[in-house]
Amino acid sequence: MKKLRYILVLVMMLSGFAGVYAQTEGELIYIDYYSPKEYEVGDIIVTGADHLDHTSVILLSGISVGEKIMIPSDKFSTAIDKLWKQGIFEDIHIYITKVKGRTIFLEYALKTKPRLSSFRFEGVSRSEGDKIKEKLGIAMGDVVTDNLKTNCTNIIHDYFADKGYYNAKTEIIEKRDTNSARKESQLTFKIDKGKKVRIGKIQINGNEYLSDSKIRRQMKNTKEFRWWRIWKSSRLIEDEYKADKKLVIEKYNNEGFRDAAITWDTTYVRSTDSKRDEIVINMNIYEGKKYFFRDITWVGNTKYSSKELSDRLRINKGDAYNKELLTRNVNYDPTGKDISSLYMDDGYLFFRVIPTEINIENDSIDIEMRIYEGTQARIGKVDITGNTTTNDFVIRRELKTIPGQLFSRDDVMRSIREIQQLGYFNNEKINPKIDPNIQSGTVDITYELMEENSGNQVSFSGGWGGGMLLLQGGLVLTNFSARKIFDGSAWRPFPVGDGQRVSISLQTNGSYYYGGSLSFTEPWLGGRKPTSLSAGVYYTYQDDSYYYDVSNYHIKILGASVSLGKRLTWPDDYFTLVQGIKYQLYDVKNATSFIMSTGKANNLAYTITFGRNSVDQPIYPRTGSEFTAEGAFTFPYSLVNGKDYEQLSLQDKFRWLEYYKINLRAGWYLNIVDNLVLSARSRFGFLGRYNNDIDYSPFERYYLGGDGLTGYALDGREVVSLRGYEASALAPENGATAFDKFTMELRYPITLNPAASVYVLAFAEGGNSWSDLNSFSPFKMYRSAGVGIRIFMQMFGLIGFDWGYGFDPAFGEINRSKGHFHISLNGSID
Repeated sequence: MKKLRYILVLVMMLSGFAGVYAQTEGELIYIDYYSPKEYEVGDIIVTGADHLDHTSVILLSGISVGEKIMIPSDKFSTAIDKLWKQGIFEDIHIYITKVKGRTIFLEYALKTKPRLSSFRFEGVSRSEGDKIKEKLGIAMGDVVTDNLKTNCTNIIHDYFADKGYYNAKTEIIEKRDTNSARKESQLTFKIDKGKKVRIGKIQINGNEYLSDSKIRRQMKNTKEFRWWRIWKSSRLIEDEYKADKKLVIEKYNNEGFRDAAITWDTTYVRSTDSKRDEIVINMNIYEGKKYFFRDITWVGNTKYSSKELSDRLRINKGDAYNKELLTRNVNYDPTGKDISSLYMDDGYLFFRVIPTEINIENDSIDIEMRIYEGTQARIGKVDITGNTTTNDFVIRRELKTIPGQLFSRDDVMRSIREIQQLGYFNNEKINPKIDPNIQSGTVDITYELMEENSGNQVSFSGGWGGGMLLLQGGLVLTNFSARKIFDGSAWRPFPVGDGQRVSISLQTNGSYYYGGSLSFTEPWLGGRKPTSLSAGVYYTYQDDSYYYDVSNYHIKILGASVSLGKRLTWPDDYFTLVQGIKYQLYDVKNATSFIMSTGKANNLAYTITFGRNSVDQPIYPRTGSEFTAEGAFTFPYSLVNGKDYEQLSLQDKFRWLEYYKINLRAGWYLNIVDNLVLSARSRFGFLGRYNNDIDYSPFERYYLGGDGLTGYALDGREVVSLRGYEASALAPENGATAFDKFTMELRYPITLNPAASVYVLAFAEGGNSWSDLNSFSPFKMYRSAGVGIRIFMQMFGLIGFDWGYGFDPAFGEINRSKGHFHISLNGSID
């Protein structure tokens, strides 16, 4: 069978031939270039591309079976162009294989480019190769084209540029895969990433008002290399550099220079005396003149007077022009002192204010505040989405936005805060979707949540205290459902969803000490009012031990407690009041370290806790404060029973313990910049007595020092952490009746992913404890400083690792280790 090459016909035509005879299977045809004839395409076959879908190839060419085309015409050259643009062919021919009357039959003879059978990297580590492979996105079977190679080279160079290697070179070697029967190639990427190139100099020109150093400080990520700046790299990343240039201009704008601009900037690489290349950034700044606010007037306001609004705006005539400050004080100030909050907290959801520059004269700007107050909006529907485990009612009872009441932006923000406090959801992705309806004057609110915490936490910790290794393990269910206990399908692995809390804890040293506790909390007793019910029991036991050189020795403690808590509305609704009763039975035998070495003591006390907590979220708080005042009071038996306590034995004196105990705790959180947070905390504790004829209670005393693990509390002691020292090293031998502690921490998060939140910290703290209240001296402290890291995982809670350096010798220390490593669990260091 003979074939007529269309490309040959074109050549002949261009050579001056008026026409040509072509012999095909079945018929001799004459192609006259000056008198084209119409033919119908009878069939199209594709050869040389068996691995491609032939129907798709024909479709891409633009010629279809049954189509009428003129011969000669540019239809064939267009088809070739379309196929060539696919980038997968290295040779394309279109043949007329047969002609029957006015019907022609075509063949697409194709030669495809090789396919990729494998690829590998040279000159980089295995981990780098894996990361590059992920970014390249190529796979076996891809067509090996020049475009593919160019894209791969660019991706590799961009990858290493982000790492600071700006001189990376890549050579791609293509080799035919002889083991494959198909046309396939192997690629080898030979990479020379070169040396890391850092930013050596940021040169700034044209600035007068802001110094070079202040401008450089505005650049958040683009920094000159300094050997001591270990927390920030000196790489030039284009997107970050662009963002940093905007920050520089924003700084100028906030200082009143509204016309400031970076007129030009350039970057280049230069060699240094140390034979190491460095990047130089050169930028020129036009500052312009400084502008000031002059007259600020209000139009459209009827609810509040212009003076009230001006006082709320907190911008005075003559202040430097600051658009960011104006926007913040008008639309949203985190403190709630903006103009919009004034209206929106009173239902004016449709309120709008548009600051308009109405006059610019020399360096002064007049602003007209154009207000649309609208009507007050009431809340329509309140929906919740995304809570896959937690029941709706657990969330709804925390909300401050109630259908039918006036809309308040502050209520929405407070509702978000209360949802965060539950600890079941991704705090960074709580989104209140506001859907206003101007016609009806209502607004629907949907709280979009992402459930991240199953409500189950497994804890395990170990520490050294009291001369022994202490092991503690437990299970905490923070979203338990007691009503589903008898529902077998709900045990996956535990019934959850109702917001109740169950805690089980076990402690042991592996030989002669063990203990356990069980507690339950219902945060909404009855389900209608925020009244909580908590109950718990615990038991600890220690028997004969080498620690005490005695025989037939033991200490047993059996305890139980029950309490009711209530959220208060005064002084504000951040306050809570919890009242309860606790009871402990102490059974001591031959415990020579106690004031009462043998006997039984009963501890029945009324407890009360008054507190306020306004921190924004529990895992990584950025703002807010917390304060608690705790009291425990026994009955003053000695003052009413008429007994002469000077004549009583220790067993009789302490048969019923009498004391009062006050604990104070306060904490503040300040978001300094970005997510950098300063935490300041303080604690005080006092154990008092009603009758001076009776010594302080041998139980309930304070033991200061160490990591604060409370598993080894055989005498009802309260263990208080102070990093940099051994456990209980800062307490008198028989415990303290007063202590204080002050802590400052600087925190910064590595990740706030709810599945595993991590932040690092640096701390400085000090404290002391005293055996008698009369010796209390709050500023005579043992000091320490150090660093640490906190890791929050859903299944294990908050785990801490700290290293602290104690500056002062503890009680009786001569040769001591000043540095100590501490492990904490669920905030035992506080």
